[in-house]
Parts: sequence; structure tokens; C-alpha cells
Amino acid sequence: MYNGKVIGKTPGLIIVVVLLLTMTQCASKTVPAPNLPKDILGISVGMSKADAQKRLEEIAQFESEDRKTGQLWRLKNDPRFKHIAVAYDTEDKTRFVTALVEKTTAKERMRFSEVGDLSAAVKEIIEPHYKYFWDVPANEGKPSYRIFVYGNEPEFLTIYSLSDLTKAGDFKDKQE
Repeated sequence: MYNGKVIGKTPGLIIVVVLLLTMTQCASKTVPAPNLPKDILGISVGMSKADAQKRLEEIAQFESEDRKTGQLWRLKNDPRFKHIAVAYDTEDKTRFVTALVEKTTAKERMRFSEVGDLSAAVKEIIEPHYKYFWDVPANEGKPSYRIFVYGNEPEFLTIYSLSDLTKAGDFKDKQE
């Protein structure tokens, strides 16, 4: 719930669902990285927490934090996404970054095909649920990562995520 408005599901639940979907071991393909995204809105897997926080402060307003699922930020002026979720590992490196679409307010919609070649993706389609995965191998000091997109329409995504494949269960366990 945000400022008294319910946005489909609670943000914590959305983040948990995204984590479960991106961290689930499923059949995957390793594809060359050049044509696949390396970041979402300037935040990449393996980026230092300091650099990610700096970028987030430029593009978003902090909303909430959960010690297991990470931080939720409301984007200031992005025409496609309303929120961005970010979590860090025990070494303060970005473990995942996820952009979330609010279909009723998005000025522009992003197609699955804008993320990558769908013929090279692992597909899990059970209408009306469309999921595509690409696993990107480690390269140039960057960790291997999974690109995951989900939507409930055949062409457009509502969840877009990059997650570190080497640290699926690692999270910053902060003392309360």
C-alpha cells in the first residue's frame, strides 16, 4: 500500500514474487552478452552499493526497505516503470535490480522483444503468464546474471529484472 492506495499487491509481496521467479532454478541457455542489457536504468548486477545508491537518488525517491528483499524506490520521471527494487549481497554489491510497471499509469509500454531476442530466451508461457529468461555468462569482471521478464499480455512486460546467478541466496542480514 502506498499513501493509502493499493497498487495491485503490496510491494513486499511483489518483491518476494520477483525474487522467487528470478532465483528459481530453471532450464536456461547461456547466450552471448553483447545484445542483452547490462543494466536497468543505470544499475547493474555487481555494482557497488554506493554507486547504486547514488544513481537511485538521481532517478527515484526511497520508499521502503526490508532486510531480506531489499529496497523499494519510486521512480521520479520514467515513462515506462513506476518502481525499482534493489538488493545487495553481504559484500555490498548489487545482487538484483527489478523495474516494476504500473500498467494503468505507464506512458510507454516495453515489449519483451526490446529486452532481447526471444528466440534465444527460455520461455515459460501459460496464458496469461509470459516469462522469458536469459542467462548471461560472467564477463570483464562482472558476475554472471539472469535477465527475467514477466507480463500478463503477449507483447508487454510488467516486471523486468537482472539478478546475480552466483549469489542467489546471499543477502545483507541487517540487525534490527
